[in-house]
Amino acid sequence: MQMFQNLHRTMKGADTLKIQCVPCDHLATWDHREAADRCGPDATPMDIRDRARCTECGVRGQVRVWI
Repeated sequence: MQMFQNLHRTMKGADTLKIQCVPCDHLATWDHREAADRCGPDATPMDIRDRARCTECGVRGQVRVWI
C-alpha cells in the first residue's frame, strides 16, 4: 500500500505552509491548523495548488506550495 503525502503527514513538526502566487508573487503563510481548516487534513499538494486562489490578484491554480 502506497502512502501519499497530505497535510496531516507532511506538516507534523512543521511550522507553516507557504503558498506563493506565481503571477504576482503574493505570499501567504498558514499554520497547521489554518491549512487543515482551509484545505482539509487529507489535502495533497496537488489539491492545494489546484484550489488555491490568490487574494491579491484573483488568479486560481497558479501557486507554489512548500513547507
